[in-house]
Amino acid sequence: MTNTRLILTTCAAVAVLVMAGQDLRAQAQRIEKPLPPSLTDLQQAQVIEIKNDSGATVLKGTFMTKEDKAGEVERETKLAGISGAGSAEIEVKKKDGQVKDQELALELGRLMYGGAYKIFVDSKEVFAFSADDKGKASLKLSTKITK
Repeated sequence: MTNTRLILTTCAAVAVLVMAGQDLRAQAQRIEKPLPPSLTDLQQAQVIEIKNDSGATVLKGTFMTKEDKAGEVERETKLAGISGAGSAEIEVKKKDGQVKDQELALELGRLMYGGAYKIFVDSKEVFAFSADDKGKASLKLSTKITK
């Protein structure tokens, strides 16, 4: 009985590890790149659009302020459209009233597998990317990243 219990416990542990590995692989690999210099103040951003390679808007959202403190502003939106779903968040850190660091983070899903897309903020092109083989994309564009 002890050997049977040991075997069952080992099998259960292996099953848990396999399932956890599948969950980790299901998440998109995060793309981390610098923000383009044309985006000088994201705290004023209103609309974000994700367009496919033919220029059609597939996802769109309007930013709403989540938190506005003296040294930090957070804005977010849910993205919805003809294909796909997701969310976008802006974080702006300020020092002495001046923008110090900015970040735009996106989590996207249900896109065309391997499809090419572009991010636009207030009609300005920000970044081009491709969805992964599961139709997902996770992006972090920041002034802190200097690659």
